[in-house]
Formats: sequence, structure tokens, C-alpha cells
Amino acid sequence: MKLKLSYHLWNTEIKIGLFSTALFGYGIIASSINDASTSRMITIPYRSIVLIASILVILFSRNISNVNHDKKLLAGTKILSTFIIIFIFSYSFRLFFDIGYNNLLIKESSEYLLCWFGICLIPGITFLFLDLKSSKKYLYLSWIFLAIASILALPLIVQGQVSKVFAEQGRLAGEALNPISLGHQGGSLLLISLYILLNRESSKNRITKISYIFSLMLGLSLLFFAASRGPIIAIIVCVCLLLLSLQYQGINTFKIFGIIIIAIIFVNIAFSFALDSGSSFLERFTSLLSGDDFGYSQFVQRPELYQKASELIAEYPIFGYGLEIPNLGYPHNLILEAFLATGLLGGSLFLMIYIYAAIKAIGIIMAKNNSWSWLGLLYIQYAIGSMFSGNLYASSTFWYFLFAILGLKKVDKLMKN
Repeated sequence: MKLKLSYHLWNTEIKIGLFSTALFGYGIIASSINDASTSRMITIPYRSIVLIASILVILFSRNISNVNHDKKLLAGTKILSTFIIIFIFSYSFRLFFDIGYNNLLIKESSEYLLCWFGICLIPGITFLFLDLKSSKKYLYLSWIFLAIASILALPLIVQGQVSKVFAEQGRLAGEALNPISLGHQGGSLLLISLYILLNRESSKNRITKISYIFSLMLGLSLLFFAASRGPIIAIIVCVCLLLLSLQYQGINTFKIFGIIIIAIIFVNIAFSFALDSGSSFLERFTSLLSGDDFGYSQFVQRPELYQKASELIAEYPIFGYGLEIPNLGYPHNLILEAFLATGLLGGSLFLMIYIYAAIKAIGIIMAKNNSWSWLGLLYIQYAIGSMFSGNLYASSTFWYFLFAILGLKKVDKLMKN
């Protein structure tokens, strides 16, 4: 009995550590990369550790018979489970088929296999086995990882000013951390910090509160200096959902507005810094609002990608066309990509899964006394973000949160934990 209990505790600690490492560990690793050509030497060991730990969690969780939520992989209907299995099988078949017969793929064959199976699918399955009673451990460890990664990214702002990156691009980026990823990293830190600050059970210690406020400002600065439309829109939606849920629960609105005012002041300071540095940041941000997300980029604009993807879907409705648009790559929208790769059936299945998870996440956010509402917020963030820039075979963070939301029990049961 003691051996079984120790076995369970050890497995739980691995799950909690793997959760934050898989989701936010890359930001820490990427901050140490100064030369993109050598990034594989650093990221491959990290990805290997995550993959090995994921396999161990899957094997150990299936052998624990006294954990109720591990007996049922998906906390939904059998129909939903069938939908997910069919879609994963269909997409995997398309991936293998295109690797073997499609000569227009942009990347090497090994890239698609490693990303889909090694980075997205296998680690993603482990998120079905979250320990429901350890929500606070998951939350605070995620905050620590995000805070460390964001602090390590601070030199990018100084380097960007010195090297005139702001003046040339109007956005912040690193050698191994693109503006979209950096924006989502800052946005996630902002969301988690705001959630903790507004939580009734948050620490009353002044130093602790100051650290959360600092991390909130840090996340906000990275979000805006990265200047990517997807993360900004996603965070605006998530903050609105968080405020609505807190209002519904009777949280003091003066406290909320106070934090918002502080954030607005900080944004104004960030804008002033951008202007003083001679950057085109404000012009870049204006272009985001007008929809010209690629006004400063060499890439094909989103509307053209969407149009070409839609044309191919209409031309190949039954089995789909393929993983990517010829010579252009993925369409930068998960739903369009699902239809493009797997046809009307597979695309419809993915759309239903996507909508189901979004509805469930919003229900978790709005439920009273739900210790997992922050997880719902993060899923919504990446679900929206993936509609602007994601792809199915490499959007690991989206898949992790999707599996986590699908694996959680019903909202009324979650409130009891």
C-alpha cells in the first residue's frame, strides 16, 4: 500500500513538472540562444526530455488503478472521443501520405514527423492525466516558468533599441523566439499574474503582491513590444472573460479598475519608450488594428493565404488537398488547415472539437469557486491565437491546452476540488 502511494505521488510530481516544462520551458531555453544556427543543439535535448517524461507519464498513469480521473481519458462523451481519434488518425494519414508523395512540402520530412508526433501528440496526451487536486501547484509553477522566461527576454528590448530592430521591424523578437511566440509568452504571464492578483485566496504579503504586479507589467510590455495581432486580440478577449467572471462572483470592481489603470499608465510609458527609440512600433500597432498584419513583413498576407486555402478546399472537398498550400506553407489558421488536410469530414470533426473545448473552457472560467478557471483562460488565448498563426503539426501549446480542457471533469465536479 505504501509502495503504491509513493508510486502515485512520484507520478504526480512528474506530471506537475512536465506541465510547466512542456508549456513554458521553451521560452527559458530560447532566451539563451544568440545564434539561430546553433539552436538545435540546445532545443533538441529539451524536446527529448519532454518526450521521454511524457512517455513515462502515459505508461505510469495507465497502471494506477485507484485514480478515478485517469480511468477515463476524455471527460466528455464517447462520441467526442471517437471524433478526436478519427481526426488524429485522418490527419496522421495525410501527413504520412504527403511526406511520401507530395514534393511541394516546404520542410524536410523529419520535421513534420518530429513536430506532430514527438512535440505535439505524445506530450499532449499527458495533459489528459492532470492531477485535479493540484491546480494551485500547476498554476504557481507555470507563473514561475513564465516569469523566468520573460525576465530572460528583457535584454531583447535593450538589444532591439541598440541594433535598431524596432526602427526596421517595429516589433520585438529573438534568434529562437519569434514575435508571435514572445507575444503569447508575455500575454500568458499577464493573464496568470492578473488572475492571481484578483483571486480571493491570493497572498496578502506586500512583497508577493509587488512581484505579481511586476510580472503583470513585464508580460504586458513583452506583449505590446512583440506587436503581433493574434496574441493582442487573444489577451483582450481573455481579460474581458476574466473580468466578467469576477464580476459574476462579486469581486471588488474598484480593485479591478485600479489594476487596469496601472496597466494603462504602463502602456503609455511603453509607447513613449518606443517613440524615443525611434522605432516604428506605433505604426506597426496601427497596422494591426487596420488588419495589415504583414505591412512590415516579407511573408504573404493572411487574406491571400485564406483565399488560396479556401479555393483548394472547394476543389478537393472529399479527402482534402494536403498539409500545405503549394509553395506558401500552412494557411495560418487551424480550422482552414484541418479542412485543407483532411477534407470536409475531418475538418468538420476538428471544428466540433474546437467549439466544444471553447464552450467547456468558458464554462470553467465562469463557474464559481473553480480552481481551474485560469486553465480555461489560457486555452482561449491559444485557441484564438492559433486562428491567426498556428498550424496543426507544430502548435504544441494549443494541443496541450486542448487535451487538458478535454480531460478535465465536468464543471460542477471541478468546483468540489
